[in-house]
Amino acid sequence: MLKTSLLASFYLKHIFSTSEKVQAKFCESTQKSFDLLEVRGSYEQIGYQIGKVFGANIRQIIQRRSGWHSKLINILNNNKGRHFSKELLRLTQKHFPHILKEVKGMADGAGVDFNHLWVMCIKSELLAHDYNTPGCSSIFYQDNGKVWLFHNEDGHAAYDGLMFVVKVLPPSGVSFISQVYPGIITGNGPSLNIKGVIQTTNYIGSTRSEIGIPRYVIGRAILEAKNAKEAVEIAIMQPRAYPYHHHIGSMVDQSYFSIETTPDSTQVKEPKGLYFHTNHLIFKRTQNYKYEDNEYKNTSSISRYEVIEEKLKTLDLHQTKPEDLLEILSSHQNAPYSPWRHPQGDIRGMTLGTAFFDLREGIFRLYKGNPCKAVKNQLYVNLEF
Repeated sequence: MLKTSLLASFYLKHIFSTSEKVQAKFCESTQKSFDLLEVRGSYEQIGYQIGKVFGANIRQIIQRRSGWHSKLINILNNNKGRHFSKELLRLTQKHFPHILKEVKGMADGAGVDFNHLWVMCIKSELLAHDYNTPGCSSIFYQDNGKVWLFHNEDGHAAYDGLMFVVKVLPPSGVSFISQVYPGIITGNGPSLNIKGVIQTTNYIGSTRSEIGIPRYVIGRAILEAKNAKEAVEIAIMQPRAYPYHHHIGSMVDQSYFSIETTPDSTQVKEPKGLYFHTNHLIFKRTQNYKYEDNEYKNTSSISRYEVIEEKLKTLDLHQTKPEDLLEILSSHQNAPYSPWRHPQGDIRGMTLGTAFFDLREGIFRLYKGNPCKAVKNQLYVNLEF
């Protein structure tokens, strides 16, 4: 049986059930944990319960980022943006209609217009070079029987205090647990499913979008993959609207894949030993993507990449403990573009959580706050319903 650790002390706040097929349980957060919603039902019902329970979070993020959200809506309302959105909707409906039902259910549950959430789910595709996301940093380690993945989940500081976790049993029967940005379909944050498939993602900035499947839709589809091979196939499927980087692994066979995708190319690698990634393209087949956002790459991403590279050189890898790698991701060197991010002036990037996957032992830890201060707190959550 797979174990997941959320490093928290959850306590039950609400239990509600509208039928035998629709069930939800909400556990309120503590100082060291995220709110957790356990939910099962149809895709529309799952989305509805997420929107109902976290409607205040969704409405608050729209309010906190009102200028940004209004810009998205304005793009959607012009002829070019409307056509582009319809094409992304069409392809989502064609390949993953159940995911679209989930977004619609979430909008209904939150009491907001569908388009107000849909634009958040295609925010990068709509804004392209105008949207400068804070990015993430990740380290993979395999040695002496250890197979670990560490990941800092960075986002806009407006999400601070609003992030949550969902544990979902969808109609496919492949239950999963995932960290969620309010208003955005799950799959972008660190995730694990009952089949042992894990995923974290790294944003890749681009100055251009294409007509294709939105990156968040692809990330969500991976959560129900039955094995790592299927997850990789979803990650590289065509057509794609925007670049992305996926960390995909399996707690069943301890496999790990680093996948860079752009609208016109992909490359899948299976790193061994020590490996790390931030938010720019580094693979031979993808690094010459001509629309990569070099301004973002040369500030935030390379800065964090160089700090991690420098600090990893000082480690005795054969004696490495999880705390050593978590400490690197906790570094403030090169702030505000450091592995551990804090808002500074106009730079609003912030580390919203840190994930640790032990692929051999079947453990997933999600830290709230700086991980180097939280390594002793553990709570295991069973993925079975």
